[in-house]
Amino acid sequence: MARKKCKGTRLEVFSGKQESLNRVILQVLERRGPLIAYDVWRQLKVIKGFRDTDSKTIYRRMEALEQQGWIAQKGTRHALPGWDSTLYELTLRGKAALKLDKKNIEDFLRTANDEQLLKFIDSYS
Repeated sequence: MARKKCKGTRLEVFSGKQESLNRVILQVLERRGPLIAYDVWRQLKVIKGFRDTDSKTIYRRMEALEQQGWIAQKGTRHALPGWDSTLYELTLRGKAALKLDKKNIEDFLRTANDEQLLKFIDSYS
């Protein structure tokens, strides 16, 4: 599920020691919708290369992604008797990061028409 290298624009969230774990967490949240951290960990247990990842590592990584603004809390869900867990979902920043990871900005600049380029320029002004 998670690629080793990006085909698109190189982003900070997909670089460094936690690159592949960040990518797969964002992909799981994109595909499955809002989930609690335990559900994300259960999804990662079936992905080759992440089967031995400890649940605490996933919880810490999701907390870090939330603090950086890639994912956000959506609400709570009843998980255990008397226990509510936080639901996490992708933010617009997280969705954009996954899109940019798949598509290179240079490809966009080569193939975009004038109207798309004007919108792109206006968005950065």
